[in-house]
Amino acid sequence: MNSSITPKIISYILLGFIFTGICLGVTAVSLPVDSYNDTIPTAGDIVTQKDGRYKLSDYSYDTDMVGVVISNPEISFEDLNLTDYHLVTYVGEILVNVSNKNGNIKEGDYITSSDIPGVGVKALESGQVLGIALENFEPALQDERGQIWVSVDIRTNYVDKNLSLNILEVIKKSLNSPYLTPIQALKYLLVFIIVISSFIIGFSSFGRISMETVESLGRNPLASSSIRKVMIFNFILTFIIMGIGLGIAYLILIL
Repeated sequence: MNSSITPKIISYILLGFIFTGICLGVTAVSLPVDSYNDTIPTAGDIVTQKDGRYKLSDYSYDTDMVGVVISNPEISFEDLNLTDYHLVTYVGEILVNVSNKNGNIKEGDYITSSDIPGVGVKALESGQVLGIALENFEPALQDERGQIWVSVDIRTNYVDKNLSLNILEVIKKSLNSPYLTPIQALKYLLVFIIVISSFIIGFSSFGRISMETVESLGRNPLASSSIRKVMIFNFILTFIIMGIGLGIAYLILIL
């Protein structure tokens, strides 16, 4: 075999192993995570990035979360220039340190950061989440801590269930968009524009056609039955337009 081909074959084999590991396992990178008040970060702690440094996340719905400390990933990329580091992963099924401070955690609940350094809690409102709980955490006492498996996938998520409150929150967060991350700002502004536009289009169409219908009724009273049917149809169509707008806005928020 040609000696010049051998290194290429070895490189392809190594790349194949790496790709397989990324697809099937958990991949981590080495980061210089600072200690928190002399407390060394441990496996399962949530990590954030502040002012160019990595530390344990210590406030709720942290928009700068970067991942979770892990001790035994399938694949790790380590910086040989670092002498003090921890392996951190940002995606996969990971054991995460959690507390029931926001209530007991059930499988399927969204997990977010908290004011307990490195510890996750149940997400109760819209904001940045770490991932989805894969098991229950229901200790006997309040504010207890433990570890559960979490499907880690850091992103902004829309959690609230009450539609009327959601619309008010969308408007509020849209007005506060300069203080959000660019992706959050774009999302809330887009939703705000869609919601307002659907209402304006719906009511303006209904008002215009209603005026034309009233004028037609005045010119031809004998056709009142047909004209009323047109008004009812127009009323239903208006609500369909507004419903489609709200549906699109909701999909933008949850995706």
